[in-house]
Amino acid sequence: MKQHKQVEQYLEVLELQLKNNIAEMQLALKTITEISNNLLNQQNDKSIKSSQILDAPPTCKLSEKPPESLLRIQEVCLILGISRSTLYRMVNDGLFPKALDLGPRYKAWQKSTVTEWIRASDN
Repeated sequence: MKQHKQVEQYLEVLELQLKNNIAEMQLALKTITEISNNLLNQQNDKSIKSSQILDAPPTCKLSEKPPESLLRIQEVCLILGISRSTLYRMVNDGLFPKALDLGPRYKAWQKSTVTEWIRASDN
């Protein structure tokens, strides 16, 4: 009976996490669409800076995270606008900081590390 209760609690937590992830992905998709539309509308305007493109709108969950929070690979790829394989290649080539090893299948980057890297690459 105790195991049954633990499994139910685990499933409830998992369901909440999945709902949160879906909501974040929907926000990300909306943000990507807005950025794409802005880029198409301002295609000839050379004054667009990469920092303007990379800064998430205030409603985005990524911008709500404090600097000391952790970002999973999906979030890092979204922020940088690159694929997972490109990110792994950059890490292996020493072009991007390595992720923190938080467990056998859990690696993440500190948000402050990612934002510092973005600022440094803009210069």
